[in-house]
Amino acid sequence: MTAGSIQPGRPLALFVWVAVVAAGAWLRFWQIDIQILLDDEWHALHRLMQAGYAEIFLSFGHADYTIPLTLLFRGLADSIGLYEWQMRLLPMVFGLAAIVIVPTLLRPWLQSAERLSLAALIAVSPLLIHFSRFVRPYALVVLLGFAAMILLWQWWRHGGRGRAIGFFLCAVTAAWLHPLTTLYTGTALTWFAIAGIHRWYRAGESRPFWSVMALGGLTTAACSALILPPLLADTASIAVKAGKHSIELQTLMRTWEMVLGIGSPWLAAVLAVPVAVGARILWLRDRSFLCFWLVLTLVSGVIIQLLGPEWVRNALVLVRYTVISMPLVLGLLAIGLVRIVALCIDRLRCRRVWMFPACAAVVAGLYLAGPLPATYSGVNQFTNSVRYQIDYNFERSIFHSIMSPLEIPDFYNKIANEPGQWRLIEAAWHFETHFTPISQYQRSHQLPIQIGMISGLCTDWTWGELRPESELDIELGRFVFLSDVLQAEDEINRFVVFPLSNPFEHERRPLPDLQPCIEAFEAHTGAPWHESEDFVVFRLPASGRAGGS
Repeated sequence: MTAGSIQPGRPLALFVWVAVVAAGAWLRFWQIDIQILLDDEWHALHRLMQAGYAEIFLSFGHADYTIPLTLLFRGLADSIGLYEWQMRLLPMVFGLAAIVIVPTLLRPWLQSAERLSLAALIAVSPLLIHFSRFVRPYALVVLLGFAAMILLWQWWRHGGRGRAIGFFLCAVTAAWLHPLTTLYTGTALTWFAIAGIHRWYRAGESRPFWSVMALGGLTTAACSALILPPLLADTASIAVKAGKHSIELQTLMRTWEMVLGIGSPWLAAVLAVPVAVGARILWLRDRSFLCFWLVLTLVSGVIIQLLGPEWVRNALVLVRYTVISMPLVLGLLAIGLVRIVALCIDRLRCRRVWMFPACAAVVAGLYLAGPLPATYSGVNQFTNSVRYQIDYNFERSIFHSIMSPLEIPDFYNKIANEPGQWRLIEAAWHFETHFTPISQYQRSHQLPIQIGMISGLCTDWTWGELRPESELDIELGRFVFLSDVLQAEDEINRFVVFPLSNPFEHERRPLPDLQPCIEAFEAHTGAPWHESEDFVVFRLPASGRAGGS
């Protein structure tokens, strides 16, 4: 029995595919309606609140906002209004589509059971789930960049104007979303230019070479038209981030774990076996294709090392820069797992019907060994926080050492035990979640949170908040201006929490002066419900304003 012969009947195959997609959708939509925009998700918002369309187009910014998405968000804020669901829509659509489209793109190299296993691995991948839920371009880049490489390969082998157009559109869009994808595009075009020269030399056939040169020239021109203007207009934004850090051995080890979706070096070493088995099988099927991807990955990695971008020593950053290779790695893992499971079933003389339950058990084991069971336990509005994403071994993570142990203030427990349903409004936060303890507090009190924006009441405007009197129409459901809290009652019971200090010694940005806000609440609601050296808390029942009662 071979892996290719293990094919379920049509109804069973359809049922399994639907189950895989449904599981992937559930993992991506889990509590998505209450997630709080944080960390890098604010880069685009900060930029569009400060700059017009031309300024956005002509700079990558120090904070690496994505130009096309920022332009889109600015256009929505200028017209029909910008809402969180709009910001999350494209990453979610592309993240879900990858579950089906990536295995389909690899159909010439993967057999049916392997494609289904790959879809399952994509569905439960913590990194790809994170990208699907994250208001950044990575979910788009995974699918567009990978599709561009496959389409280019297929165009070279089989021709077709549609494939050439598909490659052009995917490669150029990916480059605009994330300029470092041009490392893959440029390397791939160089590969086929060399292949064209080789064919010209060996067979006297020059047309393939000139076809690659024409397609490469058009692609380069289009990418340059989008990337060069901001690169030349704001060289300082690039220069300040280059030559800062380098890829280290530990970076590569953590990157391998992250791609596989686990936080154990031992399990990562074990999983290298099925990946190696998959690579061996793919080598026998199409060695040129495997070499193509090895060259793409190695060349891109070497150039990234030479560029020395800021924070690339962190595995999460390196993964973002080389994520186009990730579907191929998961494809190799899928091939290897199917082959190993098939061999085990043969040895045990089991019926073929056990093939898919066995593969499902392996994928489920990977899920349980990864970070998602802990991340998804209870109410967690901060699943995209670097606290959960920078290292899948939470105990080993640098943020565990600098954010723990954290003493939970007693008043949070009292609030959690209050009769009825209550919502917390946390005022004066840092959008960089490793500077704020509120995500850690929520793991204890398990209450839903809104961010109380102090702009317009305590200060004119601060980072991580919307401008209080802006002409832009931006609606963030999990954020509320404290000035609005004072002016209108709510049907929900609320506690408003003002932190007077931050427990983290590594914090670089001090909290604004909150005394004007506290005085405004005292004038409207009476004495605080709780007051200490570190916190002032006001209690706002839904029935009316009763500050200290």
